[in-house]
Amino acid sequence: MIGARTKLLRSPDFVQTGRDLEEQLETWIASSDPFALVELLDEHLIHLLGDVFERVGGCEGTVWLADRSEGNLVAVYNSGIDSESLIGFEQPIGTGIISMVFSQQQPYCENEISSSAGHDDTLDKKISKHTTAMIAVPFYFAFGLRGVISCVQLEESPTSKEGFSSSDVAELGNVSNIIERLINEALLTSALGLSDG
Repeated sequence: MIGARTKLLRSPDFVQTGRDLEEQLETWIASSDPFALVELLDEHLIHLLGDVFERVGGCEGTVWLADRSEGNLVAVYNSGIDSESLIGFEQPIGTGIISMVFSQQQPYCENEISSSAGHDDTLDKKISKHTTAMIAVPFYFAFGLRGVISCVQLEESPTSKEGFSSSDVAELGNVSNIIERLINEALLTSALGLSDG
C-alpha cells in the first residue's frame, strides 16, 4: 500500500538524480572501512538490536560488515560482555556460517551448531566460549548487501529458552529491515541536504 502511494511522488526529473545518488553511495561505501560504516548505527539503532537479541532469547548478537577489499566480514558491533575481544574479528568470506549467510543472502537457524558442517569455531576459541545455537540474517543498507546480523546462545551463558525458532529468525530479519530503512533515510536526507548530518 505504501509503495502504491509513493508512486505518486515519483517524477521523471528525479530518475537520473536517483541513479547518480545510488552510484555515489556505492562509491562511498567502497571507500569506507567497516569501522567508519558502523557509525551509521546510532544509539537508537543499537537499542533496537539489543532489544531484539534479548526478545529472541540470545545471549549476545553481532553486526558483521563486509570489507570487500580484504575479503572479510568484520565484527564491528557486539552486545556481549566480551565485545572488546570480539570486535575487529575478521571472518574470511568463503569460510563459516556467517560467510554462507552473506554469500547466499539467506537467513539461517541452527540449534546444534557444533554438528553443523559449516561451523567455524575460530571465534569461539578466541573468546573461550562455546556457541550452541545461532540465527543470522543478511544485512542491507545503502541499496546493497553490506553484511550480516547474527545472534547466538552460548553454553557458558544459559538463557531462559533453549534454541531458536523460525519466528526468531523472522523477528531478527524484521528488525534488520527496519534498521536498513532508517539508515537509508538518514543517508538520503543527508545526501540531498535535507538534514544537518
